[in-house]
Amino acid sequence: METPELPQIPGYRLEKVLGKGAMATVYLAVQESLDRQIALKLLSAKLGNDPIFNKRFIKEGKTVARLTHPHIVTIYDTGSHQEQFYIAMEYLEGGSLKERIKAGLSPDHAAHCLCQIAHALGYAHRQHCIHRDIKPANILFRNVETAVLSDFGIAKNLEDKTQLTAAGWRIGTPNYMSPEQALAKPVDARSDLYSLGVLFYEMLTGTRPYKGADAFETALLHVKAPIPVLPEPLKRFQPVINRLLAKDPEARFASADELIQAIQAAQTPNAGASRSLAQGWRIWLLAGLLALLAAALTYEFWPVAGNGSLPPPAPPAAGQ
Repeated sequence: METPELPQIPGYRLEKVLGKGAMATVYLAVQESLDRQIALKLLSAKLGNDPIFNKRFIKEGKTVARLTHPHIVTIYDTGSHQEQFYIAMEYLEGGSLKERIKAGLSPDHAAHCLCQIAHALGYAHRQHCIHRDIKPANILFRNVETAVLSDFGIAKNLEDKTQLTAAGWRIGTPNYMSPEQALAKPVDARSDLYSLGVLFYEMLTGTRPYKGADAFETALLHVKAPIPVLPEPLKRFQPVINRLLAKDPEARFASADELIQAIQAAQTPNAGASRSLAQGWRIWLLAGLLALLAAALTYEFWPVAGNGSLPPPAPPAAGQ
C-alpha cells in the first residue's frame, strides 16, 4: 500500500502522523531553522475553507502562546501556507493520559497528575481562559512525571466577546462535558473543574462515571444522574469527587487552588490523627520528665526516713 504524501509547509520537514482528529492532524516535524523536533498541527483541508474554523484555529495558537506555564504546551509559531493553517508547538514524547489510564494508574499517581493539570488550569483561569475540552487525549507527558495540558482548540477567553460558535451549540466532548455545557448554558472555570472531576474518576477507577448508549444519553446522565461512589479503597477521595462532580457549579470548588488543597489533604488522611498522637506523646514525655525531676529533688531534700528529723551535722574536723 502506497504511503500518502505528507503536506509541504515551508520551514518544516514533516516526518510522520502523530495523531488525527475530526478537525486537525498532528505531525512529527523538524523545524529546519533550529533543527529541532516539533509537533505541527494542521487544520483539516475540508475546514480550511471555512472562515469560522480558520479564525478559531488561529485563535487557538494565539491563546496558548500567551499562556506560559510548565504544565501547558508551548507554542512556537502559527500561520498558513496555500490555505493550510498550522500551529507549530512543543513535541511531547511521553505519550498521553489516555494510554496511561488504559495501562492503569496508582491512586497516588492519579492524584499527582490531577494536581499538575489543576495548576495549569488555575493559571489559565487567572488569564481569563477556560479550556472547555478536558479529556485524557488532551493531557500529554513531557517525560515520565510531567503532565502537560494541550489542545486549546475550543478554549474561550472570557474577556473576548467575539462569537465563533452558533448560539445554543454544544461544544466539548460529551463524555467529559459539564451539565451546563450539555445544556448549552454559559460556562466559567468551574466547568473545567467538572471535566477534571470526570477525568480524575476515570484515572482512579479506569472507567468513566457516566456512560450512555450514545452522546445524547451520556450528556443527559451528566445533567441528571447521581454522583457515583468510589470503591472502598478509594473512599478518601470521595469528598473531592463529590465537589468536582456537583451538578450545581456553586457547589463545586471555587478554584483550582482550592481543589489542590483538598487533594493534598485526601492523600494524607491520617495526618490529623498522627499530629494528635505526636502531641499526646510529647505531653506524656514532658510529664515523665517533670516526675523524674520531682523525684530527684525529693531525694535530695527530704528528711531521713525513720526518725522524721534532719541528719545530724557532721562533727568538726580534727584540730578545729
